[in-house]
Amino acid sequence: MKKVFCKIVSIVIALLICFNIGQASFASDNNYIEKSGVLLAKIPSSKVDGKIQLVGKTDKDKIKILMKKDNVQRWFDIKLDQGNFLEELWLTDGKGSYTLSIMVHVKDRQYIYGPEISVNNTSEPNKYLVPSKHVESNDASIIKLAEEITMEKTSDTDKAQAIYQWVVDNIQYDYDKLLKQDNQDYSSLYGAVNTLHTKKGVCYDYAALTAALGRAIGLQVKVVKGQGITDVFKGLHAWNEVYISEDNKWIPLDTTFAATSKKDYFANKEFDKDHIKEDEY
Repeated sequence: MKKVFCKIVSIVIALLICFNIGQASFASDNNYIEKSGVLLAKIPSSKVDGKIQLVGKTDKDKIKILMKKDNVQRWFDIKLDQGNFLEELWLTDGKGSYTLSIMVHVKDRQYIYGPEISVNNTSEPNKYLVPSKHVESNDASIIKLAEEITMEKTSDTDKAQAIYQWVVDNIQYDYDKLLKQDNQDYSSLYGAVNTLHTKKGVCYDYAALTAALGRAIGLQVKVVKGQGITDVFKGLHAWNEVYISEDNKWIPLDTTFAATSKKDYFANKEFDKDHIKEDEY
């Protein structure tokens, strides 16, 4: 009886020491990397096929991911659920070596390094089909809405048109956020999910939401950055391009200008007159 009791006590203590996050269990030093108040699960292999999941736990209020490949650096926000996190990242900068570092917030815009892992990506995912920063096409609410919007649509053109029209009709331009940007204040939240939940945003938010909805149902969608030029606006701007498989071509669309000007910006003939492309992703 005493042996049984001791065994039960040992099991309880072990369970209290361990904590489970998603599919990872940090039961021993061999299972995780610990640094700066963050526990990061080790990955099964350093070779990955286009994407990676980072799983862990922290007692810090705010952490981010810094992804490095060659001379490219990308920052990603981490959503914490009672200190736990599970982030899936697509490696869209091609094959090769990536370093992913957990960055721990100190104050203002200062961060220190937490756990770090290096991986070798063996494939090249289509970056216009998969989730990316602020284009959260794998979010459940994004997928549900995209499927509802395009439920009775069969062609890529009709699906793109339906998404375009929904965003134009349901998202309001956020002039307060624009004013903060003009004052070099970038503390606002950005991206598809935030825009869907708040029903407002600036041009980048419109483009991110449009891209996320399209990618969620299998359309190839680019977020395009460049210069926008109209009678009332001239400056940095963001819009989209969608690949139409039945026509084997990319078409441009601008949900922001359509929503604010009440004009049609779905592949209109004069699109290039007020849009100058500089970058796309």
